[in-house]
Amino acid sequence: MKLIADSFNKRFSGWMITLPEEDLNAQRSGHINKEGWLIQYCFGKDETDKYMDYYATNKWYGDSHVRIYADGTKKDLPALCSMHKSSWYPEEAKQLEDEHFELQSKIAEMLIDKGFDRFTINMALSVWPVKDSKKE
Repeated sequence: MKLIADSFNKRFSGWMITLPEEDLNAQRSGHINKEGWLIQYCFGKDETDKYMDYYATNKWYGDSHVRIYADGTKKDLPALCSMHKSSWYPEEAKQLEDEHFELQSKIAEMLIDKGFDRFTINMALSVWPVKDSKKE
């Protein structure tokens, strides 16, 4: 677990954010809301090793979703993103938008299943589209 903490703490050292030692020792889920960051984390085990997943969001740095294994290995996981491809052609633009929101919804479900249920407004806007009432 020390390598998990070291990796996490190094990532957020510029903001003096560290993983609470009591949560690490108990392998207890939690969140940190500090220095403009909302960071949610949980612990688990897969066929490879024990791990900690975290989801970090900041209005300036965007979102990241990372798994850190007990040996210090990191793996990027899918994160929400409000931007997506579009097209000048209305049918293609609609298809690209629908595909984007379908993917974002799946990512949101994955986060909620992990217990990451604290959403910022930017995260919510990535999942729940705002419709222009003039177009409908």
